[in-house]
Amino acid sequence: MAVLLGAWFSSAGTPPIKAPKPAGAPAAAHPAAAGPTTIAALAQLWSEAMQQQDMAKATACMSKNVRFLVNGEPVMSGRDSVTTYWLKRSFSNTSNLKPTPLQMNSDATMGYGTGYYTYDIKPMANLPKGATGRGSYMIASRKEGAIWQFAYIHLAEDPIKPNK
Repeated sequence: MAVLLGAWFSSAGTPPIKAPKPAGAPAAAHPAAAGPTTIAALAQLWSEAMQQQDMAKATACMSKNVRFLVNGEPVMSGRDSVTTYWLKRSFSNTSNLKPTPLQMNSDATMGYGTGYYTYDIKPMANLPKGATGRGSYMIASRKEGAIWQFAYIHLAEDPIKPNK
């Protein structure tokens, strides 16, 4: 089961994304990008979006041609497919995401992040008391124009443990 997580490799020292200028503010010579302009800002935005289960923000972090892989399932391609299959499903049946970032690094145009995660699965017909899950992730990012987006998301999920 594909579960929310991914790029929770932000740190407490990650700077926040700057808010847009108020209406009526003079236009800059070059307009600001409509998204995170550093990999750290992308990680922070993604982490917040996933923990808040904010579909629009999480989707905006992914490249239009993002590739998504979970444990040996077929690779999924495209932001719309990943949003429909993974995010909507994950947000409807999981909670209490706890990421453990391990590494994050980038050069001027490409970056990656790795880590572990745990989460809870809400009670449902086949899991009346819910369950817990965990796994690891690897995310590849690239700079598209002036903004950073996820190009590849790979999750390695362990078997879930039903609550007793």
